[in-house]
Amino acid sequence: MSDSLASWLAATGSDIGLVFSDVVDSTELLFQRETVAYRTLLRRHRARARGLATEHLGRIVEARGDEIFAALPDAGGALAYARALHRAPGADGLHVRVGVHLGHVLADGDALVGRNVHLAARVMQRGVGAEIWMSDAARDALGRDGFEDQNWIERDLRPLKGVPGEHRLWRLA
Repeated sequence: MSDSLASWLAATGSDIGLVFSDVVDSTELLFQRETVAYRTLLRRHRARARGLATEHLGRIVEARGDEIFAALPDAGGALAYARALHRAPGADGLHVRVGVHLGHVLADGDALVGRNVHLAARVMQRGVGAEIWMSDAARDALGRDGFEDQNWIERDLRPLKGVPGEHRLWRLA
């Protein structure tokens, strides 16, 4: 996309969908497939993530190592992106854990900054395997936007590393 991240962010409104994903057991996969084949898997995965972000009117903010950080205009787009990436990550043998959050952030050049970025990353880190996790804020926004209820499993209030307080998270069943 030719417009800046700041312009895109300004056009989306105040709160955006923040999605973090990473490849499950990436180190094991690297040693099984070896470097060249693993690099090919990551390239396919990143291409799939970019295509899905464009399809859902979002942006890839960062793709580093086996992690991807995407921003989508709203919670519904973020969930649709997360589900599509989870279902088909772009390469056989690849599985991803995904975290979805909704919140206000600021653009800083080609990066997004703010406490909600860190919170979204922590939501993704709650996944043990190939799972989709969502914050309470994102799930509440889905209800306000008229999305039919998903099959979510509510988790107790939990601490998130470095984030004050406890937070209710949801796992897609």
